[in-house]
Amino acid sequence: MTKRSGGVLVGLTVLLLVGAVARLSLADQQGLWADEVFSVAIATGHSLEHPAELADPAFRDFVEASAPVQPEELRGYLDHDDPPASLDRVTRAVLLSDTSPPLYYWVLSLWMRVFGTGDLALRLLSAVVSLLCFPLLWSLASRLGGRPAALPTTLLFAVAPVGLYYSTEGRMYSFLWFFALALVWASVELARNGYRPVRALVWIAAGVGGFLTHYFFGFVLCACGAWLMLAPRRLRRWQVVAMAAAVGLLLLPWLRQVPESLASWRITHDWLHGYPRKRDAVLAPVRLAWGFFTTRGTWGGSWPADLALAATFLAVALGALLRGRARRLLLRTWMPLFWLAATCLGPSLFDLLRDTKAALIPRYALAGLPAGMLLVGTALGRLSPRFRGAALSAILVAWLPGWIAIFDANSRQLEDYPEIASQIGARARSEDVVLVHSVPTGVLAVARYLDADVPVADWIGQLGGREVPRDLESLIAGRQRVFFVAVHDVGEPAPEEDWLRSHACLEQEWSIDLARLAVFSPAVGDRFPVPSGH
Repeated sequence: MTKRSGGVLVGLTVLLLVGAVARLSLADQQGLWADEVFSVAIATGHSLEHPAELADPAFRDFVEASAPVQPEELRGYLDHDDPPASLDRVTRAVLLSDTSPPLYYWVLSLWMRVFGTGDLALRLLSAVVSLLCFPLLWSLASRLGGRPAALPTTLLFAVAPVGLYYSTEGRMYSFLWFFALALVWASVELARNGYRPVRALVWIAAGVGGFLTHYFFGFVLCACGAWLMLAPRRLRRWQVVAMAAAVGLLLLPWLRQVPESLASWRITHDWLHGYPRKRDAVLAPVRLAWGFFTTRGTWGGSWPADLALAATFLAVALGALLRGRARRLLLRTWMPLFWLAATCLGPSLFDLLRDTKAALIPRYALAGLPAGMLLVGTALGRLSPRFRGAALSAILVAWLPGWIAIFDANSRQLEDYPEIASQIGARARSEDVVLVHSVPTGVLAVARYLDADVPVADWIGQLGGREVPRDLESLIAGRQRVFFVAVHDVGEPAPEEDWLRSHACLEQEWSIDLARLAVFSPAVGDRFPVPSGH
């Protein structure tokens, strides 16, 4: 082993250990939020977002129960059936309930057959895949920015607050990073060293895998294709077209099903509707790009730290330009610039076509996170070792408030289902009922953590299957108290809550992050009356 390869091995090993410790420390710290609960349900073959009339008991689709049920019955939607659902059934659940492709759910389904459906098992898959990105990123940074760029690029990716947070979320973001890095790595190899079947196969496989993970991966594909067409170097343009055609042909069986799936009604079908204001639309790509570096997010953060970060990045950029010719630096960063621009501008283009506001949701641009780290790492690699170390230290210190906020947060996306369940469990008895106003994921999330022997009733307004007062009176009949929970309702009005406030006694109400909780007792007597005719 040469001295150089030994240094690479040591550096990568240290970074992998740092990344693994940080991710393991965070993975089991908070309960799942609604999107992660959705991941578990779909990967175990249970559709949640379909219209009520499409629910098929044979496939264990979610249905609104006519009466309150015990929490363990609802938890069945978040566990394997006996026998576990096939990948065909997982695909069916994806087509009925999600607007994303199925690859992540296929892998997660197989993973959970081995490691179970617990919170830690779910998040460990994302953490492991994020760690697999480290060697790819190190190699790519070495090729684009030289050896001095490899360590800072990979270190920044390992500990950036945004990357740390989303690499421990039970969703497909780590998969996007892995496939994007593989695609860009193959693009650089093809351009520098010419066509080889193995390189072409990596490019095609990464393109197919990324697109089957999330449709917005198409922006990364376009960036790589455009870069290769503009500067093919040792690759011929017809070879680029041939590889892109191969990706399209392999995706065709899935793409044929997409229009029908996207046209289907879902419970959360319109949550992204409403094009953002002009000012927001113009600034959205800039905000998305800055979101890769910021200390701030749904977890909190610090404005002063962000200002310090911006000043540090500006100093790094100026220093890199002064240390060498601007043209040479631009050539080194041309590919990651394409990549970053495509992932940050793509959601805005999607919004123009679909009348949505995807560009206001930072996680929809996450496929560009490695590109941001590559740009900064390449610039740092141009500095002298002394100034490189000082700038890197300044970035890490500025990120400290973000790390503290992430590790101190009690919940993700301000949805603290374990705490909701804990507080209900400490107060409720078997004679009471928990009434959850939410979408199915919110109902299942409350039930997932509710250990008390108290029945749960759901109220999912989007399904239109419940009416006030008829169904509400039936659900609470004979109960001593109603524990009302409104969480992750996707803006749906709560007429059942209005009825309770008008016809029952409010004993207590409080909030836990974004959730609203209230306890109601009968206005007359010690139990809610049974409606006539029952």
